[in-house]
Amino acid sequence: MTGQTARSTRPLSARLRSVPRRLRALPLRWRLLTVALGLILVALLLTMVVVSNLMGRYLLGQAENELRVYGAGIARLQVEQATQGVSPLPTGFTLRYLPVGAEAQVSLGEAATETARADIPNLAPTDPLVTQGTTFVVGSQGASDEQWLALALTDAGRDATFVLALPLRPLHDTVDQFLWYTGGIGALALLACGGLGWYLVGRTFRPLTRIEDTAAAIAGGDLTQRVVVPDTRDEVASLSRSLNAMLSRIEQGFAVREANEEKMRRFIADASHELRTPLAAVSGYAELYRQGALPTSEAVTGAMGRIESESHRMSGLVEDLLTLARLDSDRPLELQTVDLAVLAADAAQDARTISPDRHFAASGITGPIEPTELVADERQLRQVVTNLVTNARVHTPAGSPVEILVGPAGSGQVAMHVRDHGNGIALADRATVFERFFRTDWSRSRGRGGGNGLGLAIVQAIVHAHGGVVRVDETVGGGATFVVEIPIRPPARDAPSMPTANT
Repeated sequence: MTGQTARSTRPLSARLRSVPRRLRALPLRWRLLTVALGLILVALLLTMVVVSNLMGRYLLGQAENELRVYGAGIARLQVEQATQGVSPLPTGFTLRYLPVGAEAQVSLGEAATETARADIPNLAPTDPLVTQGTTFVVGSQGASDEQWLALALTDAGRDATFVLALPLRPLHDTVDQFLWYTGGIGALALLACGGLGWYLVGRTFRPLTRIEDTAAAIAGGDLTQRVVVPDTRDEVASLSRSLNAMLSRIEQGFAVREANEEKMRRFIADASHELRTPLAAVSGYAELYRQGALPTSEAVTGAMGRIESESHRMSGLVEDLLTLARLDSDRPLELQTVDLAVLAADAAQDARTISPDRHFAASGITGPIEPTELVADERQLRQVVTNLVTNARVHTPAGSPVEILVGPAGSGQVAMHVRDHGNGIALADRATVFERFFRTDWSRSRGRGGGNGLGLAIVQAIVHAHGGVVRVDETVGGGATFVVEIPIRPPARDAPSMPTANT
């Protein structure tokens, strides 16, 4: 009871403000139908009010015209002619007159259909209501609330005042009857509009219902679902196409994420395996030394050499992993003008120092080597050249030559080719040779020239950071040629920066 009292005592403004919240709680199709029916109801009500007002004014004007028409005839009569006992007006009129100097009105006719009598005041011929000739409204005698439309005028000799009156009840009854009829017809029209609107809204929302069902299926995990695009040019068709495009991107994103997760799991497994091998060697030699299984100084020296070698290998692997991590973190490039020809010559000189029995040469792609400048990160490009030359030196037979060629590549780019004459790379492996921990020869024992499978992955990451591309072609006569093409100026974006790492 207290809650009902509290609700009933809420201010009207607060109850009106709660209406939009209640509408928002309804389903969309109910809201649309409610708004449409509300607008139709407002239009019907406004129409009823306006038309009834216009009809009342029209009927009132007609009544005034009747009074003036009959009043003009009465004014031309003499008092004796108008009072011969027979009313000169139809039975629907009330006619009274008041002779000058008299105090009582004389009735010349009362409206036959009315039980009430008009309460007409005594008016002298000089009264403003008489002289102005305007109609006025009077009440009824007694307790009746009926009203009358009256017109006062004088006779031809101005010896008396005549007052004509018409009851307004028929006029009001006509307007009320019109309102009842209009209200009934409007209610039927509102019901018909409600039923037809529910059907049409249901058909209109059918594509949205299908979209809702598709969204529910997608929320259940089926990313292959697509929305049926209706054969229309409305907003629903545009929404369906946009949703299908978004779903395709989401599905592609999930596929890429799953692929990246799979690559990450493989990367972690490979990294763990790569680190486990040298750690096992270091642990084994340390255990031999602790147990005294290295009796001679030569054995101790050999074991320490192996421990040092495996430690360097682990250090290089960790550096490469850190390099890739820094590349993935999108650090900006340290840009400066770099001469690719100088980097190629330095890489060839370093390779000759490491392998004096091999032929390493730097030259131009189409002729003698010439300055080939670009805006890039010198430290990273130097690592690209070093990694590619090291890869060619390690994976080719002893004595086979390696060429480093640089030059312009057209369209605002420069190119570098690292060409060897070894066994080459199989066509099936060229698409995956730049993946992390990839090896073309998995039977090659680790730690004896096989590398750790990260050098080419670092090359690709650096080249991509500079907006370039790297690929593997076949060398004429046998072997592999690694082709790097980089824009003279990198794209206008932050690109990763990294320290030099050994491969």
